[in-house]
Amino acid sequence: MKQLEIPKGTKEIVNYEYSEIRDLEQVMIPDTVKMIGKHAFYNCRNLKQVTVPGDLFQIEDGAFKNCYELRNVIIYTNGNKTSCMKNIVADLSHEIVFEIHYPDGVAKILIPSYNYDYEIDINSRVFHEVVYGSGDAYQRCVGKPELDFGEYDFLFAVAKREEQQKTLFELITYRLEYPYQLGEKEKNTYIMYLKANAKDFILQKIAENNQKGLRLAAECKLFQKEDMEQYLEQASQERKIECVAFLMEYQNQHFSESEPEFVF
Repeated sequence: MKQLEIPKGTKEIVNYEYSEIRDLEQVMIPDTVKMIGKHAFYNCRNLKQVTVPGDLFQIEDGAFKNCYELRNVIIYTNGNKTSCMKNIVADLSHEIVFEIHYPDGVAKILIPSYNYDYEIDINSRVFHEVVYGSGDAYQRCVGKPELDFGEYDFLFAVAKREEQQKTLFELITYRLEYPYQLGEKEKNTYIMYLKANAKDFILQKIAENNQKGLRLAAECKLFQKEDMEQYLEQASQERKIECVAFLMEYQNQHFSESEPEFVF
């Protein structure tokens, strides 16, 4: 069973009800469900996506424990309530992408991963807990009845210190492509980071064959005339035909020189 759709009218998913279903990949939970019991999806190790109602506030301990592949959570909310996020992230320490459907728009945000470790103070012989990664701070941010996007965007300063460039690019991309309640100051902060790392961002999107990412780069004015030949060469060598077409069209529209020819 790869896909599970809980019947509408169901009010509760009981303890261990769908645990240990190793081939389960997608779960859709209707807005009639008000509680998910303990370890309801425990050890569903191939579970990749869950759709839940935003006001599902009662998710018991371990409901999604050991769901190592769960990375995409889609939330539908009639108001602003996103209380379900707190208990979903409580079981997970890896990256999670939340796609939140509000009545007036859609938001998409990345919660980075984090790890705990313990270090000993030799002098006092006391162990201290150490957190690696910004995910812990982001998880606290989403652990409220309503997601505060201002607080989420404020944490980018923490992410810049803790996260790799690839994670930062993904986080920024989601916020700019889905700018729900994104302030102008915060938007400019994200764009300035992309501009400071423009070449890395564009080369990554070419490697991913990500035309949507290239369009974002164009919207943010990341392309420079002197770099176009390198971008076209990489896209050509990697046989990213759609990327080559996009880059050549952009070059033709924004830079007056004739395009170089590339042979596949």
